[in-house]
Amino acid sequence: MLIIVLAVLWSWVAVAWGNDSIPFLYRGHLYLPACINNEHQANVIFDTGGSDLFGIDSVYLSASEWHPQSLGRARTGGAAGGTSVRVIMDLTPLSIGSLKSTYQIVPIFKLRDVVDCHVDGIWGIKDIEQHPLEINFEHSFLKYYKDGNPLVEDYEKLPIRCHDHRIQVQAEVLVGGKSIQGWFLVDTGSGAAVDFTASTVKQYGLESLSGKRYVKEMTQFGIGDKSQESIIEMQSQRIVIGSDTTSNEVISYLPDGTGAFGQKDYVGIIGNKVLSKFNLIIDIPHSVLYLKRFKADQPVKATYDFDFRNRTDIGKGWIVSSLTRNGDAAQAGLQLNDRITAVNSRPVEDYSWEEEYRIDEVPQITLDIITANGESRQITLSPEVRW
Repeated sequence: MLIIVLAVLWSWVAVAWGNDSIPFLYRGHLYLPACINNEHQANVIFDTGGSDLFGIDSVYLSASEWHPQSLGRARTGGAAGGTSVRVIMDLTPLSIGSLKSTYQIVPIFKLRDVVDCHVDGIWGIKDIEQHPLEINFEHSFLKYYKDGNPLVEDYEKLPIRCHDHRIQVQAEVLVGGKSIQGWFLVDTGSGAAVDFTASTVKQYGLESLSGKRYVKEMTQFGIGDKSQESIIEMQSQRIVIGSDTTSNEVISYLPDGTGAFGQKDYVGIIGNKVLSKFNLIIDIPHSVLYLKRFKADQPVKATYDFDFRNRTDIGKGWIVSSLTRNGDAAQAGLQLNDRITAVNSRPVEDYSWEEEYRIDEVPQITLDIITANGESRQITLSPEVRW
């Protein structure tokens, strides 16, 4: 279904913005159509925090007609620390729009355990240091400027630095009355607003800040060996990048963060809840980022205090992946790893991706669940304004 949607989007983008533009579908992450080995279609997440990596999901690989000839093992890192993974060691051509690359090493990740069944792979543009890259959230396309220059009229120009193929920009976050300033990783692989590293938590004493906070229990926060994590959420007063201010976004931090959230040379990660308000042009050759706001801040809305991952690829259900400690869902009896089979008497496999993505907009939901021990239950919940 996603391939069909992106094919239609691709046709529209090609007419409007040129054949070298690559469409994406935004659902918290940027999903792009890819072709592997000139024959296997896949949906990949574009991840600026993933460097020039191309990795594939293990379930997608098992279900596909792709049969690698040479396999090995390697150690890799992610948001949940390090882990040992199998790697494909065949030369692997990858085409995404007009961009064509060949990879000697392709890690095999359990990506769907981290995201959901809509993802087949994860990808960062190779040689991003060589040419400007436009990420146009307003019209849902990427454009890599190998020839010519992007139009930067009406964009704000900001200095950036690049380390290990990853981009950092200076920003300020005001939370609990404390101003936290420094270099932040620009990460389209994150669906959050801002996440702080463990070193920043200690340096700024974030755990002693005044203000409302929630503890969220999560399974498989990212790639890595740490299968469960407790993160702290607070509401920021402002997030400032250049001359632009974003207000009232929820930020999070991990007191004992590992991997990308451990001891780093950046204070935190800026993700898509902030980035998606802008059109961006990343020009590493000239060490600048161009930003242009097109989307206004939205009022704080009512939400449910749990999240799930769609795993209808391996069973009939959405798997509960996060819960606010002592929140409405937890008090109603919902637990991590419960399997939601129906919402308001409708089987979850009948929900479109758009409906699934906008479940917070449903004013009340009754969940049919199956617990880890096989017990069947029903839970009724309503969204709440929590900040």
